Amino acid sequence: MNESKMMDQIIQTKIMYKHLSIEHWLRYEVFTWQWWIGIVFIVIPLLAWWKLVDKQRILVITAFGFLVNILATLLDVIGSELVLWNYTIRILPQIPLLLPVDFILVPIAYMLIFQRYRTWKQFLLASTIVALTLAFVAEPLAVYIKQYQLISWHYIYSFPIYIIISALSKFIADNVLSRQK
Repeated sequence: MNESKMMDQIIQTKIMYKHLSIEHWLRYEVFTWQWWIGIVFIVIPLLAWWKLVDKQRILVITAFGFLVNILATLLDVIGSELVLWNYTIRILPQIPLLLPVDFILVPIAYMLIFQRYRTWKQFLLASTIVALTLAFVAEPLAVYIKQYQLISWHYIYSFPIYIIISALSKFIADNVLSRQK
């Protein structure tokens, strides 16, 4: 098969996937109780974050949160594309991510840690506790309520990744902040 035919086949497969994905979302995902849990995990953490965030440092804290969001989303897209896991309930039909986790829960958890713990030692200890909670409580819960499906993945793999995401984001944010000063 030549490159052009292979590309046409990829495009046709994507078109078929798009139609199946939207149909599945409309029939089996949107407005289910799991979908509503996803909505709650968007609204409540955002409201709590707004109440708890240090408004004097909101710009740097939010920038740090965006770094966490970018890294979490990038790794989630890679894992989803490699079919290591699957999300059975999506907030939006064409976004194959657990939106509340990558865009809200993980960034907010780490933003609050970044805000509270300024030294690396304290930050890494708190980040490790959050990583343990995410990998061994939140992920199994998401599997249990059928929002998340493990295919070729194990919870233990997520644990160091959460720590790396937070540490790399802090490293970048701290370096940018020090250059600004």
